[in-house]
Formats: sequence, C-alpha cells, structure tokens
Amino acid sequence: MRFQSAVLILMMAGGAMAQQGAKPDGEKKVAAPGMHVTEITPATRRFELVFSKDDEVIAGLTEFAEKNHIKTADFTAIGAFGKAVLGFYEPEKRAYKPFPINEEMEIASLTGNIRADRNGKPNVHVHCVVATGDGVAHAGHLLEGHISLTLQLYMNVEEPLPTSASK
Repeated sequence: MRFQSAVLILMMAGGAMAQQGAKPDGEKKVAAPGMHVTEITPATRRFELVFSKDDEVIAGLTEFAEKNHIKTADFTAIGAFGKAVLGFYEPEKRAYKPFPINEEMEIASLTGNIRADRNGKPNVHVHCVVATGDGVAHAGHLLEGHISLTLQLYMNVEEPLPTSASK
C-alpha cells in the first residue's frame, strides 16, 4: 500500500496525469514511463526517547544506536538545553566553528539522522534551532547539548531490506 501511495504521489507531483488522454485499451497513459521506484524501507521501527537533566544528546544517541544496532534512522525532538555547542561548518578548514551557549534555551527545532560510517559504526548528525531567554534564535549543527529539563525525541529506524539469500 505504501508503495502504491508513493507512486501515486510522485505521479501527481508533476501534474501530467490530469491532462493525459486514454490509451485505446482504456488505460490511462503513464506520465513518467521511464521512472523507476524502489521502496527502500518496507519496515520501520519507531522509538520515543526521553532524555533527562544533564543527559548529553549526541553521546546518548550514539550509545542507543550502538546498543540497538541502528544503521539508518531519522528523528525530531523538542525540549530544553542548559548549555549547548552549535557549529557552523567551514569548508575551507574542513571543520566546525563552535558557538557555545551557556544559558537556558528552548529547543525550537531539532532534526537529524543516523547513518553507518565506513566501519559500520553509527554516526549521529543533528541540526537544531534554539531560542535563548531574550527570544534570540541560534541555529546550526549540534556538537554538544546538555539537557536542562527534558528532551522528547521521536525516531524512525529503517529496517534493511532482506537479501535474496534470506528470502
């Protein structure tokens, strides 16, 4: 069902189907006959992770991914930091320029993913927007974030497709 929905959405996105005529046998013309669709994740596990005061987000997510053998996931979260280090990537230096924030802040948006590195170890990649008490927003790559009150994170973990040998 998800596969059919994905194909329908992709076909509707171009808007071409609405204007297509019918084939002689009564079937509608296909808008993108050369398009190939692969369902990447037939199964998805979903987790809620609740972090508490003083928990560090990057280390906690890395540990969770290692313990649960997570290779591919995406997540969103809301909550509050007591201190954090955001970063801006400088391509010429191939490094992040850190921006420490040492005060209470609301997490307005936190999104990220986990992908396995070359050695199969989970790599946690997080971007966030925080607002400090004066209403100023700060955004960037999360290098370090310590929870002040709580953080509620919702994670979708993609299950690998079965190989032909395991079918």
